[in-house]
Amino acid sequence: MEFPGSEWASISIDEHELQLRKRFLGLSSDDATTLEALREIVGANHQMFVDDFYDHLSTFEETAKHISEDETLARLKRAQHRYAVELLSGNYDLDYARNRLQVGFVHHRIGLAPHLYLAACGRLITGIARSLPSLFQEGQPKGAEALIALVRVLMLDVGFAMDAYVHADRKALADTVASLRDSQSRLAESQELAQLAHWELVPESGELRACARTLELLCMDPTSALPAQDRLRQWIHPDDRRMVDDALESAMTSDATYDIRYRVECVDGRRYALRERGRALRDPDGRTLRVIGVIQDISLQSAQLSRIEQLAHFDNLTGLPNRAHFYAALDRAISACMQNGGSFSLLFIDLDNFKDINDTKGHGIGDLALVEIAKRIKGYLRSQDLVARLGGDEFVVLAERTDAAAARKLAMAIVECLTPAIWVRGEAFRMKASIGISSYPLDGEDSERLVRNADTAMYAAKRSRSGIEAYRADMSRRLERRIDMASRLDQALRHGELQLHYQPQVRLDDGGIVGMEALLRWHDTELGWIRPDEFIPLAEERGMIDAVGDFVVGQACAQIRAWRGAGLLLPGRLALNISAMQLDADTFSERLITAVTRAGLSPTEFDLELTESGIMVDPVRSLAIMKLLKAAGFSLSVDDFGMGYSSLSHLKGFPFDKIKLDGSFVQGMLTDRSDYAIVMATVTMARNLGLQLVAEGVETADQAVALKSIGCELAQGFLYGRACPPEVFAARWLQSAPAAGH
Repeated sequence: MEFPGSEWASISIDEHELQLRKRFLGLSSDDATTLEALREIVGANHQMFVDDFYDHLSTFEETAKHISEDETLARLKRAQHRYAVELLSGNYDLDYARNRLQVGFVHHRIGLAPHLYLAACGRLITGIARSLPSLFQEGQPKGAEALIALVRVLMLDVGFAMDAYVHADRKALADTVASLRDSQSRLAESQELAQLAHWELVPESGELRACARTLELLCMDPTSALPAQDRLRQWIHPDDRRMVDDALESAMTSDATYDIRYRVECVDGRRYALRERGRALRDPDGRTLRVIGVIQDISLQSAQLSRIEQLAHFDNLTGLPNRAHFYAALDRAISACMQNGGSFSLLFIDLDNFKDINDTKGHGIGDLALVEIAKRIKGYLRSQDLVARLGGDEFVVLAERTDAAAARKLAMAIVECLTPAIWVRGEAFRMKASIGISSYPLDGEDSERLVRNADTAMYAAKRSRSGIEAYRADMSRRLERRIDMASRLDQALRHGELQLHYQPQVRLDDGGIVGMEALLRWHDTELGWIRPDEFIPLAEERGMIDAVGDFVVGQACAQIRAWRGAGLLLPGRLALNISAMQLDADTFSERLITAVTRAGLSPTEFDLELTESGIMVDPVRSLAIMKLLKAAGFSLSVDDFGMGYSSLSHLKGFPFDKIKLDGSFVQGMLTDRSDYAIVMATVTMARNLGLQLVAEGVETADQAVALKSIGCELAQGFLYGRACPPEVFAARWLQSAPAAGH
């Protein structure tokens, strides 16, 4: 077997060392000459000696396992023969030394113990000595000299072999130590990555061994004279010390492994959340030798779990309890009242028109406003009350030990606290809240019913002057009707069950038609005719108004084409009502123009009626859209004039063509001087501004005469005809176009 030169070279056997060893053994050139003379004698008996040597080795289990194979045995015998020749060669130079070192490494590598190697050398001496009988005849000193020389050279060999053994063992030990150090380093790195630390406590002596990380995590002073267990627990949070003490006690008195989590608060302000696993190690008699503990820093995980808990139960924007937190608290309140009696109330709060802030100022401003609103509401509550944000601009208050009367007072206080303007980045916003109230057990004995009834009351509050309503049973019936109606409206839209009726606009002087207005009508097979002022707001509330508007435009275009196809003349423009929410849609103007042009019609054939209140939601945006529609060819009318923000300052800034005076003033003008004055002033104003004016709601001839007398030229109302289906309208108001050539 060959070995790298570095293995024996590292022993540092050089010429000087070799000569030193020879002198120490007394091995001289005379010994070399004596041994060289023995080669012939040994050679003659060598085979017998070798066979005897390996026969002897084969009788011992420790050595027999190395020579069990025939091929191995034959190879070893040949090697033994070469060794005998080299041993008696008398040439003991560095090559010889290196060869003997190599033999030592081989024996170490195959696991031959040193004492067996030495025993084999002893057997070798005995065998060689027995092969030299002629040298031990009486009076022959050569025998003793030869044996001494043989012992000297064998001791030289044994020295090299033992060097190899020692060197190999030292190297193995060094490798093991290095491996252990590497493992220890890796363990330390792993512990650091896993935020692990460890300690050992010897109860009998009170000795505590702790790594640097343990000292850091437990804020321990290594020079402290406190008892070991006190040092372990000194900076543990007071609320957690009992748990830690119990865990250590259980480890010392049982075989259980404890697994606990606790907090540490150091004197310098550091805080840790730790997880510790520990157990006792015992001797065969059950006595506790030591207690070991492994500590993991779970501060980050604990913080993350706290954050997850925060996100799971609290609103991220306002910091208020969220929907899940609220329902859990509501269930607890119900359980407490069921067991102990008592009552409480829910206040469902919705911010009116808060969407306008998000739409006009952006969600960033809206979010800041919500934070301020949350602070104000919370500031008006008692410590036992809970306010939660359910989402968007909806809040709910759980008022403990509060009946309906006390809840109304609290609701009034909340409305009052929201009355002062809210300032956000230099801008003031005024909020109005609608609050619905339900009380336990009067309005429900389960969370779902209580919340639903408070929500129902809130919708009723939106339609009341005070903005506050306590739940009543009839509210649910109205809400159920609205829900049912919303479903029916959706079905009607999808199945084309809505229809347009048409009402004429006429000249007051001769009653001739100058235009017409398309009015949406809905007849349900079960509910009958449903008023527009009931289903149009419902369509806006349920997000169906764009679909309704698209239906109206499509039907109106189709009807114009049908009338023209029938050869009927259309007097003036067809007026279409546009709601504020339609105007708010980003794609409104584009959809409207596209629908008209695709039908082969021109925008110049339509008049768009816009309410003042709808325009003033976002005047800047409304003006931009109106200019676009005006440029496309539509004429624009302000509808229900006098009922909203009407003023000259508003009117002069918008490109209106026509004013439609609200019918309530017309119907009261003959009995109420104020209404008469308003009508007269509006007629004069329209004339001075160069705008057409249509008086709506004309129902009697006296009203028509009065309007005509003050200069009003156009009218619309029941006096001239109710809105009617297209075929009825055509028969009454539309004339056939003259035939070609006439």
